[in-house]
Amino acid sequence: MSPVTGSQARPGAAGRCPGTDPAALRFISAAVLAGLLMTGAVMAVRGQLAPGRAARTARPAAAPVPAAVGSLRLGQAAGLRLLAQAARACHSVAYQGVEVAWWAQGGGNSSAMDVWHQPGGQALTLNAATAVELPGQPRQAVPLAGDAARNLDGAGVLGMSTRLAALLGTNYMLAVTGWGQVADRTARVVTVRRHDGSLAAWFWLDSTTGLPLRREMFDSRAHLISDVAFTNVTIGGTAVAGVPGAAAKPWRNTLAPARLAAFRARGWPLPGRLLGNLRLLGARENMTPSGPVVDLDYSDGLSVVSVFVQRGYLPDRLSGWSRVALEGHRVYTGDPDDLSTAWSARGFVFTLIAAAPRETVGQVVAALPHDDRPGLLARMWHGLLSWLSL
Repeated sequence: MSPVTGSQARPGAAGRCPGTDPAALRFISAAVLAGLLMTGAVMAVRGQLAPGRAARTARPAAAPVPAAVGSLRLGQAAGLRLLAQAARACHSVAYQGVEVAWWAQGGGNSSAMDVWHQPGGQALTLNAATAVELPGQPRQAVPLAGDAARNLDGAGVLGMSTRLAALLGTNYMLAVTGWGQVADRTARVVTVRRHDGSLAAWFWLDSTTGLPLRREMFDSRAHLISDVAFTNVTIGGTAVAGVPGAAAKPWRNTLAPARLAAFRARGWPLPGRLLGNLRLLGARENMTPSGPVVDLDYSDGLSVVSVFVQRGYLPDRLSGWSRVALEGHRVYTGDPDDLSTAWSARGFVFTLIAAAPRETVGQVVAALPHDDRPGLLARMWHGLLSWLSL
């Protein structure tokens, strides 16, 4: 998925550009996969799913925003309590099940994966579409999102964490709005709204344990863009009796604050916060033969954006990638949903992988460095967003 595939050395440049190094591409591809697993955005296709079908249950009605301030506060407190319970459940509850993910902003992707979680440990996943058991060989699974999962304290594609719950409470309005059924389990429904009142997400939380069973995400126009749910789940000590062994270790090393500061002192553009209330939750690096690759993970509690930065540049053409205009800037996109975006500027290659509404992706792209100059309207809009984010 890395955009630097097939790029050529720029005339006059000595040696191989880090952005063209095959080892760096392999590391980035692994990180991209991990990030997408973390958010349930895009995985190997296993048939198309219609919106709202993943959990085989009716979607709740969009409850109106309470008019009274007291009702808003009570709803916020109740929603935060349930999300905090969900965060604890993701850490302490043993479970095994099949999660189905559907993501569509421009086309539509779907997938299914087996998930196991033991109390206090990482969730393990196995792609349900491609799982193969060879004679005499044990099944193996990958640790979900590697270090990113530990950074978020999350477990499973539907994982919640204390940090994500806190960000949701800060950046969104919450309310407990009803009951539902997911994978034959009764669930409480938490509605998440933006501060302008628009619907942002629904969470279905198991009524007994608090474990997240389903999550739908919406853009600012209330269009469904993501639906992730358990189709079946077993909860309890015996659920992980057949858990496979882990096949791989995390590829990235956590970047300590001092090391991150050293990168910035050398001119690396590694922001601590992005537009749209996206906070930096974790930073990692990996050394390649041509130099380091830095991965920054951001979230507002709901959307997740990973930005990969390495020294180098991109050629004028990239096989398999399309050149488009986004927020007035020329970038490459690797899929019709604009989930993966790349460009080079000021001697660095930026690769952005997002599980977020398109408007959020556009804001992030506009906030990062570019060599080109956007049009007048784009510059005015970007300046306004920057001023509002102060």
